[in-house]
Amino acid sequence: MADGYRAVIPYESLDPLTIGASGDDEKVFRETLELEIPQANLLAAIYPDEPEPVADATDAARVALESPVAGPRFSELLAGKRRVAIVIDNQFRPTPQSKLLPPVFDAVEAAGLEAVVVCANGKVFPMSDADIEQKIGRQNLERMERLGIDFFQNEPRNPEMYEYVGVSSRGTPVWLHKEVAKCDVTLTIGQAQSNHWGAGGGGKLICPGVVSDETIESNHCAFVPSPQTHYGAYAGPMRSDIDEVATMCGLDVTMNAILDTRGRVVEVIYGSHPQAHRHAIERFNAIYTYEHPGEQADIAVCGVFAPTDHLFFHTGWGCMSADFVLRDGGTIIYASPSPGVSTAVGDFPGLALMDLMKPYMPATPENYQRVLKDIHAREIQMWAGCIWVPIYEVMTRKHLKLVTLEENLELAADIGMDATTSLDEAFAEAMERHGSDAKVLVLPYA
Repeated sequence: MADGYRAVIPYESLDPLTIGASGDDEKVFRETLELEIPQANLLAAIYPDEPEPVADATDAARVALESPVAGPRFSELLAGKRRVAIVIDNQFRPTPQSKLLPPVFDAVEAAGLEAVVVCANGKVFPMSDADIEQKIGRQNLERMERLGIDFFQNEPRNPEMYEYVGVSSRGTPVWLHKEVAKCDVTLTIGQAQSNHWGAGGGGKLICPGVVSDETIESNHCAFVPSPQTHYGAYAGPMRSDIDEVATMCGLDVTMNAILDTRGRVVEVIYGSHPQAHRHAIERFNAIYTYEHPGEQADIAVCGVFAPTDHLFFHTGWGCMSADFVLRDGGTIIYASPSPGVSTAVGDFPGLALMDLMKPYMPATPENYQRVLKDIHAREIQMWAGCIWVPIYEVMTRKHLKLVTLEENLELAADIGMDATTSLDEAFAEAMERHGSDAKVLVLPYA
């Protein structure tokens, strides 16, 4: 219609490993939903102006390693060293490790050093053999075998795998994975992005990536509920503690990929910890932050391109970013298919882990006090609570309407979440709730 705005909302079912491993990133499958919004109601539609992706991610990584934004070149750092820890992210991050690892291995081999690759899976279940091959790449795995580079994953509940480091200034006791502790050079390779903890990538691959259960829970329980832990809060208590713990654990350098909304590499930034990661986040924010529209919206229509859209547990991060621009009492319409995921330890439905908030439903300020008490009593594990608790807190002030696959509706109803399969239905319902003058904000990549 002439006075309408047609919003295009990403609604995709992507394998995050396929994004990184695809030889032709242009052919990554995408699905979108469309919504007609009356022009008079539209407050703003936020679509990023993204730079072109790099022509070759491997070449970009090779250049970055010898062009640090802070500190020595990677080849200079390796001089005179004995053993290198290469810490990578897991199957729920789209970082194309298969493309970024070759120049790192080249440098390690040229220096004649020993090395180990450790997956920073924190308390998340380990990658399966198929996940490992797709994440790292068959050629890289063969090269690791030839060079004698072992591969480990985090085992946070196995005390024999950790070495005590000390206590951070904020009170987090630190135990580091022994295979990382053995090394005299540590490099993390991850994706730089702003998130509800402040920022992802960099030192986060150390904490919670390769530390013990006690360290993870201490950091998460202390700082997740803080009002100063929020989207983009790099100097907030959680991210600050993460970076301090990483420094205590001997993190030397980080390589951070900035990915676009198709999962393609826009830039690779390498250098000393934490300066290089801070630089990468500044570059990310230069592309993806936006000016506040000037008034709070009544309705926020959100799509997803979070690390993976398999689980709402991951895609739901956008509830916290939408919180900044949506008035209390407003409606978040959140389009996330959440098809679930098959793993080495079993199959998980799309709303897996969100069911942890069921005992505290409905989401009210009074019930949120129960959540806080149970966090303090350690009755809530915050490795999962670090996501559902902030979503829950937003739900105490705003209405969440989930647009998802039909297979998720039964579990949503059981949890107490409001869900539908129709974006048009969700929008019509929200307009009826807020009236014909409702202001609508479109956040396609919330």
